[in-house]
Formats: sequence, structure tokens, C-alpha cells
Amino acid sequence: MKIVKILGGLGNQMFQYALYLALKERFPTETVKIDLSCFNGYPLHNGFELDKIFHLNYEKASFRDLLKLAYPYSHYRLWQIGKYILPIRRTMCVEKSDFSMDETVLAYTGDRYFDGYWQHEEYFKYAKDKIIHAFTFPELSDERNRYVLSCVKSINSVSIHVRRGDYLNNPVFDNICNMDYYKKSIYFLQQNANPDLYCIFSNDIGWCRLNMESILPKDKIIYVNWNKGKNSYMDMQLMANCKHNVIANSSFSWWGAWLNVNPDKIVLAPKKWM
Repeated sequence: MKIVKILGGLGNQMFQYALYLALKERFPTETVKIDLSCFNGYPLHNGFELDKIFHLNYEKASFRDLLKLAYPYSHYRLWQIGKYILPIRRTMCVEKSDFSMDETVLAYTGDRYFDGYWQHEEYFKYAKDKIIHAFTFPELSDERNRYVLSCVKSINSVSIHVRRGDYLNNPVFDNICNMDYYKKSIYFLQQNANPDLYCIFSNDIGWCRLNMESILPKDKIIYVNWNKGKNSYMDMQLMANCKHNVIANSSFSWWGAWLNVNPDKIVLAPKKWM
């Protein structure tokens, strides 16, 4: 049996679920389940979002399953404490602290519990068709989103994700996607794709207006900042329907670009992720 722990925001949940699907593909004779126990008491983001957005088919690990392979935490705070004081069991595969690729993830048969984010396409790219099918978005009902969707699908459009807010005072992410990064990205696209529309997604639209309008024509910009809370995923849905993507060092916009099925898409990303 194999169990994948799912925890974090939507983008990270998608990486973890992609690994779950990849393990099912790689080990067809083994049982593969997901662990959702740490969402009890989880104070961040919007909780477990995947089954609120997508029509997924998964098997959830029971208390007994978790007891066999890892630790059956009943609350997020217990997991936070336990991961520092309890030893890593032989059956546990914990992601490396530098998040580097772990070649053993897809190599070992038998019992394993996977605790990490697994943000490498190499873990799941061979199951791409199944993952794209799993992450099929529902039809948009909001009039503003439907209007933007029709625009980005009909012309040569670019999504630009500017993540500030929670990133501003975090030294891990600080100054990676600065204005110089966006200027270089926009210049590259102007030289190689000649876009007709720039769709800007951000939690700081004021900053974007102040900086983007100095390098882009106002009549070619749409700002999207109304999808909040449980509707935040709609930003990713719109990103995925743009022709090209400029992403932040964010798993959210990474997935927006990866789910973009335009065969001629240009995706620009920062060299440094953290």
C-alpha cells in the first residue's frame, strides 16, 4: 500500500494528487490512497479544495492504514509537533529539505507513505493525460469570468501572475519575481508572440496598475482581482485558457501554465523558485 499526504494550498494539493495518480499508474497492482487527516484544524488557505472543484475519484486512508505506515495524526497541530519529535519510520518517504528530486519515489514497490509537496513534473509527467482529465474545471457561471474567458480564448492572450501579499515579508520568496523579471518577460513575449491582451492576476492590483501601465498599453490589459476565497481557483482556470503564461514562483500559476493545452504556448518562469 502507498499513501500520499495532502496538505497546503490548491497548487500544492494538485502536485500531491498528481503524485497519487502517478503512483497508481506506476504500481497498478498496489493500493494507493490519500491522507487528509492534517486538514483537521488547518488554518491556512481554503482547506481541502480539490473535491470542491474537480470531480475526483480517490480512496482515503483510514486510521488503521496510517498507523501501519506513518503516524495517524488527528489534527494539524499534532502533525506540526510530531514531525520534529518523532523518528521517521522506515515506511515513510519524507521530501528532502531542499525539495530536490528524489529518484526513489517511483522506484520502490511495497508500503510507503509520502510526506512532501513533490513539485517536479518528473514525478508525474508520464500520467499527464489522466492528470489533465482529473483537473477539468467546472463551467464558469460568473458573468465577469465568462467575459474574460471568451476574451482570452479568442485572441492572442497572456496571463501574468503577480503574487505579493503573503510573499512580501517572506525571505524565502522575496525579490524573485520583481519588476525586472516582469519587464524581461513582457519584452520577450512582445518579440516572440506579439500578444493582443495581457490578463493580470494579482493580490495587489494597485501595485500592478502603478507598474504595468508604464510598460503596457492600458487598452491591452485586463485586471482580475475579484475571485476570492472558494472562488480563487477561477483565476487558475482563466490562466489555463490564455495562449501564453508568465508565472510567479507559485505553484498556483505553475498549474495554470501546465494545464494550458495550447501547443504553441510560451511559458516564462523565474530561474529561482525559492
